[in-house]
Amino acid sequence: MVEQHKSTLPHNSTNGDRRQVDGVWKRLVASIFLVFLGALSLEELQHIAEKVDKTEWNELKKVLTDRTNNINVVAALVVASSAVFLSTPAPTGRLSWWNVKFPYFCMQLGFGCAMLAVVSGYSEVVFLSMMGPTDIQRARDRLLTRIFLLMLMILPLAFLIVAALAVGVGFVGAIWAGQELWIKSFMYRDIYLVLPDN
Repeated sequence: MVEQHKSTLPHNSTNGDRRQVDGVWKRLVASIFLVFLGALSLEELQHIAEKVDKTEWNELKKVLTDRTNNINVVAALVVASSAVFLSTPAPTGRLSWWNVKFPYFCMQLGFGCAMLAVVSGYSEVVFLSMMGPTDIQRARDRLLTRIFLLMLMILPLAFLIVAALAVGVGFVGAIWAGQELWIKSFMYRDIYLVLPDN
């Protein structure tokens, strides 16, 4: 006789199903909640938090905390690497010029956004360690609290994405400001292939 086991997986971004929600706008909102809060809605999150058995709630908080810690580690690496680029002479010579204003500004922007990702990530970890059913109820009742909750959960990843884009654009700008024609021609060809035909 085969023994059936109940699934003990928490409702996080790997096992929630936003397809149960009707309407494009509601699916978008449910997707945002699922990615950043681990549940399809604040109601579902509060239901998980209010259960007598706290296993699912503790697992959900652990998943969210681990995700935020991973974002913090990556953001700290971006901070370290961009700080090195900002404080040392460019190692690439004629290939790319990092002391031109645009690439230098992009690296500063990447550095600043990565620092903000680290700070907001640590704030999120502190909040997640103290978050309970009362906080979720407040977010359900008050629009401003709900907005602040979502902003707190979204900001570390958003700042990290902006930092990565800024560093990437700065890298392309430094190569474009360099004196090597062959690499500029490759970049121009790749940009031309990506852009749609008019």
